[in-house]
Amino acid sequence: MNNNFPLFFIHIPKTAGSSFRVAAERYFGSDETYYDYGKGNKETHSDILKYEYELKDRYLAGQSIKQNAKFLSGHVIYPKYAPFFNTKSVVTFVRDPAQQVRSHYEHFSRLHGYKGSFKDFIKENRFANMQSKALNGIWNDAIGFIGITERYNESLTLFNQYYGTDIQVLDINKNSTKSSDKYVLNEEELSIIREANSQDFELYEYALKRFELHQKFFKNGLPIVRFGMLHLTPKEIGKQFNIWACCFENEEALKADVVLDGDIVDEVKMSDYRPVAAERHIHRNGFIGKTYRYPSTFRKGQSVKVVEQKTKIVLFKDVVN
Repeated sequence: MNNNFPLFFIHIPKTAGSSFRVAAERYFGSDETYYDYGKGNKETHSDILKYEYELKDRYLAGQSIKQNAKFLSGHVIYPKYAPFFNTKSVVTFVRDPAQQVRSHYEHFSRLHGYKGSFKDFIKENRFANMQSKALNGIWNDAIGFIGITERYNESLTLFNQYYGTDIQVLDINKNSTKSSDKYVLNEEELSIIREANSQDFELYEYALKRFELHQKFFKNGLPIVRFGMLHLTPKEIGKQFNIWACCFENEEALKADVVLDGDIVDEVKMSDYRPVAAERHIHRNGFIGKTYRYPSTFRKGQSVKVVEQKTKIVLFKDVVN
């Protein structure tokens, strides 16, 4: 079986997830598609009902998924099934948070009997930052695929290119009473939504930039490089970098140039062990990090960049302190 599968689709409410998961079921087949939409939902797979909800043994549920499924979908958060998946196999869609919040409010009012006003809904913590909450516990760039609801067709094209699938475009579960594709919100509503969902706005902006970068990688025949910053204490900032980077399709450690004021001064290899990366099954059993202390020849105010050698993507930039 292809090592990409099974896929773990984190279905964030009101992000075109229903269209995607139904299209995926048609592609993979119902026998190899598992759902977890809760104990009381008729779509939840019988094995998940048995092992997760009746016997309360998630390990057995995970084993059944790994042995029998090619696609798992549910309104669940990443940590629930994280131990059973490489992060390349984790996929999701995100949506403009203002549109997601309004759509979720309409859905909740229509189908779940929510009686509060839209402003009441926005201010309820359980409905705030739903997108980032669903992905809590995973480094964002380690997620195998993040589609963009507003660019659904493009997203599906990129998904199929990356995973070697042929999932078709479907358009279901829309609010038929809505006259256009976008909700019109006033300034006050937008302001309240932004205040209550700052993490989701940050995630969405990041996802848009990442989506376009991955499109560019494919267009230019380049590998998809994943990367991010790791923790530094305040006194270490400006004196060293601590980063991770890898390519899921390459077992070799990535190499990068250290560039000081535009000149290459050193080379680093992303091969240091990071326990969290190992625990989350990111890649290379966690050997994807690099800590680099600036030598004494680096002077205060000079600019530092770390540039991956094959793609020329900037993994990190800094100013020497």
